[in-house]
Amino acid sequence: MVKSLAISLIALIIMKNLNVSIIGLSVLTILSMGAASVATGGVELNGLYSTDFVMGLMITLTLFVAILSYLSSAKVSRKASFNLMVISISLILVMSFSVSSFFLFFFFFESVLAPLLLLIVGWGYQPERLQAGGYMVIYTVFGSLFFLWGVSELYLSGMSSSMSSVGSLVKKSAMSLWWLYILGFLIKLPMYPFHLWLPKAHVEAPVAGSMLLAGVVLKLGGYGLLRFMSVMQVSLSSVFFVLLLSVNLAGGFYAGLACVRQVDLKCLVAYSSVAHMSLVLLGVLSNTLLGVMGAIIIMVGHGLCSSGLFSYVNAIYKMSHSRLLVMNKGGLLFCPVLVLMCFLLSSSNMAAPPSLNLFGEILVFGVGGWMSGAFLFILGLMSFISACFSLYLYGSCSHGKGLMHSESLNLSSLCDVFVLLSHWVPLNFLFMFMP
Repeated sequence: MVKSLAISLIALIIMKNLNVSIIGLSVLTILSMGAASVATGGVELNGLYSTDFVMGLMITLTLFVAILSYLSSAKVSRKASFNLMVISISLILVMSFSVSSFFLFFFFFESVLAPLLLLIVGWGYQPERLQAGGYMVIYTVFGSLFFLWGVSELYLSGMSSSMSSVGSLVKKSAMSLWWLYILGFLIKLPMYPFHLWLPKAHVEAPVAGSMLLAGVVLKLGGYGLLRFMSVMQVSLSSVFFVLLLSVNLAGGFYAGLACVRQVDLKCLVAYSSVAHMSLVLLGVLSNTLLGVMGAIIIMVGHGLCSSGLFSYVNAIYKMSHSRLLVMNKGGLLFCPVLVLMCFLLSSSNMAAPPSLNLFGEILVFGVGGWMSGAFLFILGLMSFISACFSLYLYGSCSHGKGLMHSESLNLSSLCDVFVLLSHWVPLNFLFMFMP
């Protein structure tokens, strides 16, 4: 674990001093090899840190997105302070995925809010960034208090604070409020109707904040829920379980409908995250092998895809100085390469083969159909509306009469294309290395 942290620090320092794409690729290769070597088994170190496949996968995703978010933010004010915020967020996220204690996980789970809030407030675009930061902090802190209460209650009932604890040793009365204990994770995912903070935070955040928030920070909710539900005993026929999944799937479908009515590019991508995270919640709560595998694959695929879409939105924002769809039409006229990358990422967002999203959704759809035919019907509607808003994003930005001045492909947009391609390649070829 110490080796993994050292590699991450060295990588970020190198990228701070040498903004060269070739060095970025070399660092990413070292990180992937290091994370793979760390995650070769399920080992717990000194009762504080643990290593397994999911942990290694999340740490690799964190470092990958952090480096690409730095490359997307080549021209920002107060560069040294900005780098400090990005490095702080990355290290806190690495520690969050590394710890094996629920109490330590809660500490890092909340600690990531401080540098993320400073990043939004200090480098946001509009005066409303203070309100957006307040929404984010109030929502997530309020929900996390129930998680702390739940972990404390289980600990006092006889369960260890370790994530590898056996839930059968705990009294059933202590688990009766499991639906309340996971409220913090539902907000962080986020699940409908606890999603209102996410579009506001994305709209006001700089590109690095949006990429880290969508690519990794949201995965804290799914990762924490995965670890917490592994020690809980929940009946699939309980009223709260069925109600939670029903509201989750209906909310995911509603979020997809909201996407096709958006006029702001960032809001569209943000609402698409709500729709995709509902699939993660279904897979984790099913507590089956296929469901959990599907949820993990969707988390990784969504982390790469949504981060890439936010990078694309930033690339066209630098040309048009507007995030409105009506102001960004006719992309084929001024930058066909960016349009190509938009098409590739949009197709992956709608789970077109061979993206990770496709394999994850196949597993989750199978589990949903096994649980209820009604769930499978709603999942089919969600898949259809996902294709609709992905095509809506591509068609709105690529076709039509352009309202911006034609601009040649300069060095800045070449860097943007490299970042977008770096998102798309692992998103569509990582399945070849799936165990």
